Amino acid sequence: MAFEYESKSPQDVLVYTDSPIFHKRTVILDLAADVACGDVINPTTGAAYVAADGDNCAVVLDNVLKGDARSVVVSDTGCIFNPAGLVIAGATTVATAAYAALAKQGNRIAAANIPQTSI
Repeated sequence: MAFEYESKSPQDVLVYTDSPIFHKRTVILDLAADVACGDVINPTTGAAYVAADGDNCAVVLDNVLKGDARSVVVSDTGCIFNPAGLVIAGATTVATAAYAALAKQGNRIAAANIPQTSI
């Protein structure tokens, strides 16, 4: 699928980072589906995060089309995320588990939704 709309950028997802370098990392994944900036995924499999993934959670910081051996930039540590910019598949319990997993990695979720300006 081509991205036929103006997609989110890291500025829509991140409120603050401790470091301009260490807040992200690149992983090589075989993607079964397209991922977009703000998607919360399992950084080992590339699938949407589910509560069963436990602490294995990351936020996608770029747009990548599905395929084998794709380079995907994901969050690492020292980030404060805008909850309005995150896309979490599933129910509220999945979002709660994702927020907890991101917090264990040294990240935070902003207290309130922050208006997105680029959409």
